Amino acid sequence: MVALLPQKKRIRSPVGAGVYYPENKKEMLEFLRAFDLEPGNGRNAQAIIAPHGSWNLSGELAAAAFSAAMGRSNNINRVVILGPIHDKREKGVFLSDSHSFHTPIGNIPVDREITEELEFSGEYLEINDIPHLGEHSIEILLPFVKYCFPYASIVPVLMGQPEKKHIKDLSLALKNVITPVLDETLLVVSCNLSYNNDKTTARNQAQEFLNLIAERNAPFLTSAILDGRLNPCGGTLVASLLESGLVNQKACYAEDMLSAAGMESSTVFYSAVSFE
Repeated sequence: MVALLPQKKRIRSPVGAGVYYPENKKEMLEFLRAFDLEPGNGRNAQAIIAPHGSWNLSGELAAAAFSAAMGRSNNINRVVILGPIHDKREKGVFLSDSHSFHTPIGNIPVDREITEELEFSGEYLEINDIPHLGEHSIEILLPFVKYCFPYASIVPVLMGQPEKKHIKDLSLALKNVITPVLDETLLVVSCNLSYNNDKTTARNQAQEFLNLIAERNAPFLTSAILDGRLNPCGGTLVASLLESGLVNQKACYAEDMLSAAGMESSTVFYSAVSFE
């Protein structure tokens, strides 16, 4: 008889702690406690869009996004969190094979059942941890998840350089798998609005992106991103969310935009959006 050894639990370690957000637990809690993120407070968002800039630049907007869902805090069992891959060599949609993701305020378990259902439901979705290991777009929001919904699991989904087939495939998988558990799920998209060397152009692109979200115009949004007219970092994941129909019956609210200097003299615009 062959003895079966227990499988080692895989924990995804942070790569952005101390760079994009505090690595120290006390410092992180001080930051998070400055906002109205207590259970039962806030509104009842079904889905939110939160920025993935450094917390000193966009952390307040990320907090505003999560605050919009705090009215549901006692009922949220899982957070499906969608983020872009900044490495332009990656193509596809990647789910995580880790058992949990580490944050300075505690580990967050991965909902492996929903992860496997999404993989089964999507033609182009694959369980592959490698793209997750060095990407910060999801990680930067996980402390908010842990603080706001301490008992929730996560379903991390990363999208590389997209094609229409990836956007459509993810939207259908979300619709098929999440619809039955929507009442106990929060959908989060990690997304920055725009970046451009010209601040006025960046502002106009950001505003057009927000307008298309408010109009729920997923096909036009997809086309505008794929042809390069708009460049939201994570925008195709927003398109998948809209195309899934999971927020069709929800009102859309956006916080005032905030700009910050980015790399190579570009200007980046951020906001927080909620579907309630």
